[in-house]
Amino acid sequence: MKKILVPTDFSACALSAENYAFFLAKKTDAEMVFLHIINTPVDWSKLSKEQENLFPDTKKAISDAKVHLNELIHKAQGQGIRSSKLLVYNNGNIKIHEFVASEHIDLVVMGSHGQYGFKDHILGTNTYSMLRRSKIPVVVVKENNTMAKLKTLVVATNLREETGHAFKSIETLAEVFGAKIKMVYVNTPTYFLETNDIKQLGREYLREYANYEHEIEVIDAFKEERGILQYAKNIDAEGIAVVTAGKSDLMQYFSPSITENLIAMTDLPVISIRK
Repeated sequence: MKKILVPTDFSACALSAENYAFFLAKKTDAEMVFLHIINTPVDWSKLSKEQENLFPDTKKAISDAKVHLNELIHKAQGQGIRSSKLLVYNNGNIKIHEFVASEHIDLVVMGSHGQYGFKDHILGTNTYSMLRRSKIPVVVVKENNTMAKLKTLVVATNLREETGHAFKSIETLAEVFGAKIKMVYVNTPTYFLETNDIKQLGREYLREYANYEHEIEVIDAFKEERGILQYAKNIDAEGIAVVTAGKSDLMQYFSPSITENLIAMTDLPVISIRK
């Protein structure tokens, strides 16, 4: 892992994500890229210095943002972490995922507020957009998160072929983070399978996609989110990983809404990887 993108609006919510990103950067020796997108009433890059004075509030916001970004750079330097900054002027509809390819980003760490209701209580709409569009892993960190460790990572799986390659990515990511994977399959009334069938699916799935031996815990629950969270609590996990995919008739287990509900319902960092 070479680069971690940390979008920030300098709020308390973003601070938790920043601190967690510092922890991950230390573990992986990755460079941190701090991104702040500031909304401007006009195309700021085309204004002269005199014209900028016509927008005093925006000018002050830009000045404050530069100060905050420099503080983050100095904080990273103090911890021996390589870092860079991006201040982007937006008078249109710029999205964070646009910078992933151009900056060669390997991981995105973003913040989320603690209230239930993911879509309405989030670090802007960009976190929501990233979960649905990002082709690289996204780590969402809650506002009140103080945890700076990741020894045990719950990986929720539906054991379907279409999630296999994403599972390989999670396994690699866990290895980089030095985390032990604990796999869980939630057996719900809607998609009920007999235990022997689940075990057979698990053996075939791991044989095809896993590089290491893993046990798959089967949890019975009415809802997938409840089963995942109960299992994470039972084993004192420090994080949850899920594969996010578009909704389908086959199974909506890993739909974006499930991932978003998990984020809203848990204080643990959630790693989302699209299949």
